Amino acid sequence: MQMKKAKFTRNLTSVALVCLCLVFVRPSGAYIDLAPTITKIIGDSQKISVVEVVNLNESTHVLTLKEVRTLKGTAGQDPILHNVASSDGNVVPPAIVQWADAGARGVLFSSRTTSLLCFGEGWYQAKSSGGEWKLGVDRSDLPLAYYGSVSRLADGIGSMLKGGDAILTMVQHGADDTAASFDLAFNRMNLPSVIRVQRIRANMSMPGTVMAVSVNPAYVIGLGLVGEEEIPALLQRLTSPDAAVRAEAAQDIQQLGRKARPAEASLVKLLADPVERVRIAAASALLRITGSNGDAVNVLSRGLTNTDAAVRRAAADAVGRAGQGATPLVANLATVLKDQNIQTRRAAVRAVATLGPVAAGAASALVPLLNEPGLMIEAADALGRIGPAARPAPARLAAMLADDQPMAVHLAAVRALAQIGGPEAHPAVDFIIKALPGMDEIGEYNMEIFLSMLGPVATDAIQASQSTKLTHPVLPSATLWAIKSEGLPWQTPGAGGRGGGFGGGRGGGLDLVSTMYVAYFRELGERLRPVALMLLKQIQEGTDTSTPTWGYKLLACAPAESIAQFSAGLTSDNLATRERATVMFGYMGAAAAPAQARLQAAMDKAPTEREKRLIQWALGEITAD
Repeated sequence: MQMKKAKFTRNLTSVALVCLCLVFVRPSGAYIDLAPTITKIIGDSQKISVVEVVNLNESTHVLTLKEVRTLKGTAGQDPILHNVASSDGNVVPPAIVQWADAGARGVLFSSRTTSLLCFGEGWYQAKSSGGEWKLGVDRSDLPLAYYGSVSRLADGIGSMLKGGDAILTMVQHGADDTAASFDLAFNRMNLPSVIRVQRIRANMSMPGTVMAVSVNPAYVIGLGLVGEEEIPALLQRLTSPDAAVRAEAAQDIQQLGRKARPAEASLVKLLADPVERVRIAAASALLRITGSNGDAVNVLSRGLTNTDAAVRRAAADAVGRAGQGATPLVANLATVLKDQNIQTRRAAVRAVATLGPVAAGAASALVPLLNEPGLMIEAADALGRIGPAARPAPARLAAMLADDQPMAVHLAAVRALAQIGGPEAHPAVDFIIKALPGMDEIGEYNMEIFLSMLGPVATDAIQASQSTKLTHPVLPSATLWAIKSEGLPWQTPGAGGRGGGFGGGRGGGLDLVSTMYVAYFRELGERLRPVALMLLKQIQEGTDTSTPTWGYKLLACAPAESIAQFSAGLTSDNLATRERATVMFGYMGAAAAPAQARLQAAMDKAPTEREKRLIQWALGEITAD
């Protein structure tokens, strides 16, 4: 398996940017890496059809589908009936509820006793039992096979079955030290602005497992649903006479974030579009791309209070996609959480979940929804996405762990408590200790991640964590490190996992160590501040000689202190000191955003093209979405 990795040379006094290179990753054997590719799913299917939702019966939980296009096999005329409720409490997964409006489409892959249905940004498995199709086991790994629009998938399958290539999208896993582990564990697959995706060139000769494809340059085209090279074509689509095309183009441009600045003027014009859907899409895109726009805020604010529930839902979804620029709209969004229409409330909950910490002001408005059976799981996940800003963890989350609740509710509560953290989250630890012995591999994997997020609160679960049957070479040791939070992982005996070191790709190639720990740094954030300060002190003293290159990303967990220390280095008379400070800001990524102006000033004064290129790299790392 191959991936791109920023590679740096260091001596005792400096770290300088040199190049991007390809390195190999050893297979982990984890369930995520062994997820099937879309090629494997197509090959295993006796029949593939595009289906359309007729209705979802709220009482019986039976989803009725009709076939509208046959891609493989023989066309059928009879309706397709799936009971999509869980077996332990008749709970329909929220992602299915959000999708299953009449007219919504999906792609159904069928064999004699098993079906997989992809509805674009989610999947479910159905099993035949005595002629009745019932919801099967959770297949949270399948977005690694495909994640995107239903139409793109259907068209792509058609092309692949004819022997051609198809440009498809999948959840990103492995490239740029991005692991899908946390996104799967925390149920983020229905949050399209949060989940990271990549474009691949798929065909029927492609390997059957994700680990052979996800970072292989023979298949990976680039990150994101769209690339910067598509901006000119998207700008043309913004002027289409078809309102649906204009709105979809705005949403595609939005995926590029700050990279889509060239589209700002065109999007501003669409704020006066005669069609409401287009105005809302343009407003959301502008806020994501620019960070602030008063007219865009007004468009979305009016949408949230529109008398038409469908418009309110569309506006709520758009606010969720707007990122940091949605901050002025959080109070309005909190009001929509009380909307009389449950689907509108659901859209608002999803928006809060997508915004995460940006929507911390809406946390208290989510708590009453934890008592609403139709929304409690989604509300818990939204509180979890807000994270530590939602502390203290609501007592109602702990109550959701009661024995009489379905497992889906239990897991939602554990996910939320793990992300919020704090002493009030300890009931999640008790639940995990009790549940771990009966878990399958996926369950054990996820519970390790939950414990890592809980940190020192989970100290009494260490024995249970280290006694699982999990064969992952890094996860148990990384979880132990995260719980203890006592030292830098590369200086902690055993933290590298079974046979794993901290070389970061030097010599023998990159293993799972860097990917797993960088994911921990990103997810735990300022919870790792004390450990990040240890690294910062070593850098200041010049004793950080054992730090792997990826280890410096830990500095993002103490952003204020790191920025203060390295800002002084940017103005040093010593070239090595300036370069070292620049590279550290680059490793910090978005956390170093407050230093952008200082970096720009340093670039204006840089005496050589080499130093300017280094600063440009750092600015690119900071502004990359």
